Amino acid sequence: MQPYRLIFTILRETGMRASEVIRLNYQDICLEPGREGLHLREPKNGYDRIVILDPDATPRTVRGLRSWMRAHSAGVGYEPLFRSNRQTRVSYRVLYYQWQLLCTKAGLIDVHGQPRYTIHQLRHTRATELVEQGHQLEIVQRILGHRDPRSTQVYAELSDGVVRQALRNQQ
Repeated sequence: MQPYRLIFTILRETGMRASEVIRLNYQDICLEPGREGLHLREPKNGYDRIVILDPDATPRTVRGLRSWMRAHSAGVGYEPLFRSNRQTRVSYRVLYYQWQLLCTKAGLIDVHGQPRYTIHQLRHTRATELVEQGHQLEIVQRILGHRDPRSTQVYAELSDGVVRQALRNQQ
């Protein structure tokens, strides 16, 4: 079973960075009901954090990880959660190659044969969704693991549809 579908699901539902997902080890996963989360060690900002998972907010991720852990129960401790077909930790280069294959299959490529979207845009999509759902920027900041609130402020730009709906609800 290849890990790429689950990796892209995690990226899309959690807003994690690709580097954070491919650095996960077995010991970083907690799937105990009510305490589901992913422990990120030394992420981009240098501070460990827990990415909260929730069966309602991140259902495919929780289900996918439970299934993955059952199928790979031999994995322990500091062993990589996701391995390539060569049994090494999935690299960003390999993940990008899989992204290219996925985009090509979905017809999401430009005239040069390159993906029209980047892997990082999955993070932006999740952040924008959270803001448009009305979550406080502090919550979005915590979810994304931003140290500086200005990094999160980028997502405060609401779509016209959200503004229109808010005005409609105010009446």
